[in-house]
Amino acid sequence: MITVDTAIKIVTDNTEILPSKTVHFEESLGFCLAHDVHSDIDMPPFNRSAMDGYAVIAEDTAKVPVELTVIENIAAGSVPKKKVLRGQASKIMTGAAVPDGADAVIKFEETEDLQSANRVKILKSVSRGSNISKQGEDMRVGQVVLSKNMPIRPQEIGILATVGKSFVEVFSTPTVGIISTGNELVDVASKPSLAQIRNSNSYSLAAQARNLNAEVEIIGIVKDTKDEISSAIRMGLQKDILILSGGVSMGEYDLVGDVMKDLGTHIYFEKVALRPGKPVIFGRKDKTLIFALPGNPVASFVTFELFVYPVIHKMMGLTDVHRTTVRAALETEIIVKRRRREYRPAFIRLQNNSWIVSPVEWHGSADLLATTRANCLMVVREDVERFIAGQLIDVILLD
Repeated sequence: MITVDTAIKIVTDNTEILPSKTVHFEESLGFCLAHDVHSDIDMPPFNRSAMDGYAVIAEDTAKVPVELTVIENIAAGSVPKKKVLRGQASKIMTGAAVPDGADAVIKFEETEDLQSANRVKILKSVSRGSNISKQGEDMRVGQVVLSKNMPIRPQEIGILATVGKSFVEVFSTPTVGIISTGNELVDVASKPSLAQIRNSNSYSLAAQARNLNAEVEIIGIVKDTKDEISSAIRMGLQKDILILSGGVSMGEYDLVGDVMKDLGTHIYFEKVALRPGKPVIFGRKDKTLIFALPGNPVASFVTFELFVYPVIHKMMGLTDVHRTTVRAALETEIIVKRRRREYRPAFIRLQNNSWIVSPVEWHGSADLLATTRANCLMVVREDVERFIAGQLIDVILLD
């Protein structure tokens, strides 16, 4: 049995980045950039007014109040036609090009309209450069504005549009197949009998993978026979990642590990010092990474977050592959009963600018409902016997 840290290192060390592909920038959300993106323009492309007001020569406002002659009205999108000279001003809107001669913009709120249509009274002094966004201060022609391995979020979509990058090279997202094993499982539309349960794992695991932009196929439910499991695994070997849930413990019908070996799968590990989720198998068959996760739904959920999550991210080209971990103060005491690292469903919140965390009521690895009340996993380390209230503890953020 290996440690959680060792297991995470093994799965990430044995994961390769997928090939890149070209997509339209509007379809690139959630992907990862495969190349740097350079700007083809300065931004702003000209000296731009940051306010609605008047473009002036700052020296004219050294002594206020002062009256200036208004020579032009400049809207956003129009080109200034007149140069501002001493004693003059141009009315200007936010985003409009600052006219030649002007070196500052004064806000409307700091001026007073006069009866004469072409005169304005300046009520406050301004310094050179005030309320002007300088050409190229955000980005320059040729500048790297987005770097390889960056995740593409809405703000990156905006930058791609700004620099005219209508098609972009991204790393592919992995294909994922999901199989649930167990004689007791029935599909969602069926009413379980006394000895049956509905297949929730396939759908929760699929949702976890789709949340990472993976392409997911639920292959289905298979009975606890070597033939059915083997046939389903063979179907799943066309995927980049194959996930099975159930059939990985030590019982008479826990056959997944044996079938994986019969198919020639290279097994990296079969047990991890972890709760929930000790019986978890990781292996490779040809190009496919195979994860056999426990059947209990919380164990399945936790082991996906620990092991499959970073693999999907690494395949996508991301460099930060793990969930964010923060330190939070415990609200209640915790006694550690087992010498395995525990990942408990918990709820974290900010209080007085500090993280506070408390475990949610949880009845064990079959209690999936408890995770709906949680927004994090609290990491109860195996080398600590007791956590007291107020002590800092590691917390993996889920939301």
